[in-house]
Amino acid sequence: MPQSSASPPGSPSATAPGSALLPQGGGGGEAPPLAPPSAPPSFPATMLSQAKGRFDAVNKAAKMLGKVRTGLDTLRDLGDSVTQDDVMDEMSDLIAHGADPKTLAAMIAGHSDAGVGPMPPGGQPLEGWLANIESQMIAPAEAQLRPALALAQHQLGVAAMHRVVELSQRGGGAARGGGAGGAAPASGATSAPPPSPTAPGSPLLQ
Repeated sequence: MPQSSASPPGSPSATAPGSALLPQGGGGGEAPPLAPPSAPPSFPATMLSQAKGRFDAVNKAAKMLGKVRTGLDTLRDLGDSVTQDDVMDEMSDLIAHGADPKTLAAMIAGHSDAGVGPMPPGGQPLEGWLANIESQMIAPAEAQLRPALALAQHQLGVAAMHRVVELSQRGGGAARGGGAGGAAPASGATSAPPPSPTAPGSPLLQ
């Protein structure tokens, strides 16, 4: 007799790695093939991953700029007694926390596009140079990052909400499919494990 194309009870799941997901030979099964285990992630999952990446990048930049602000405030508190050694000490600390040495070196050498000249020796000229760094470079960067961080946080929250809704709907569908052939568990009883993705009534087989 020809063998049925349906898997007998107790056979390995059709979604197990290495299993054949398409009907073999000329079987005439009516059930559609199951999704392969290597199926691409859902749109909400992809959206969440991308939003998380954007938020992490902007948040990292914001944290580093916060460290720069703290160091600059420390130097400005010294007034006209600030020295080049004080500046170098703060910059060394920033590098230890992950700041780009080339960016800081370019700042010391002067940033003509921002209207900042090379670092002067010390005293009032250095105090004025630090004030110029703050007004021409640090403050504009902070003003640009604040809305960018707020937007990244909002996008991450929206993406997370979509992902939660998707998982909730997926879990609810599996629960409804598994409960179609039996009574609901009694109140206070331990919930049974979720039905197999290949069990009769599973959304994957509908």
